Amino acid sequence: MRLFIALICFLVLPIDAFAATVRLGESMSSPQMRNRRGVTEKKIAEISCFENSECKPAEECVALRCVNVCTRDTCYEGKYCAPGKEAHTYQCVDCVIDAHCSRGEVCRADYTCGKPDPCRNAVCSPAAPFCMPKPYLTLPYTCVQCQDNSHCPPVGGLSRKCVDGFCLFNIEGNIPNAAPQKKPEVKKAPQSATKAVQKQQRFEEYDDFTYEDELGDYEDDLAYQ
Repeated sequence: MRLFIALICFLVLPIDAFAATVRLGESMSSPQMRNRRGVTEKKIAEISCFENSECKPAEECVALRCVNVCTRDTCYEGKYCAPGKEAHTYQCVDCVIDAHCSRGEVCRADYTCGKPDPCRNAVCSPAAPFCMPKPYLTLPYTCVQCQDNSHCPPVGGLSRKCVDGFCLFNIEGNIPNAAPQKKPEVKKAPQSATKAVQKQQRFEEYDDFTYEDELGDYEDDLAYQ
């Protein structure tokens, strides 16, 4: 009897093992296992970095993902977070958007509030592509041809200069003359020195007259003898 039971167990066990193997294969392709594998693949796909150098300058690597450096705002009240001057760092500034500034002011490129630049949204034509913050008619800015001589290349072999925002040919009578040079100022001698010179001249003249008078008297004496 015992031998018969052992024989049956010997014949049944491999069948159960094979059945278990089949069931295991079926479980790997089951919807539950496919969903579990999808979650794992998604997590792997979400890995974007292992260090900051793999992220953009305004981002940092946190938990294997590139996130904005200002995701964790650590600035105190009244200051706002902005990308730092060095990559993957942040800085606390006065403003990031215009709403952070007082009325009538805008947030400038250096993250400070100030009066709006008239040339910020200027629309100039190709003939006068440069903007100057100077009102013109109803516009708060002026469009000009140039801002320096480098904007005025030669035309027809003639050189040009930038004068008051316009490129003028560098020919005689066309370019305004430079401001006249001041003549060197001649320093006048002090009044006391002038008086001393005049006194010396009068003394010399007196000596000449005295010498001539004495010489005349001497000649008269010789003639009388």
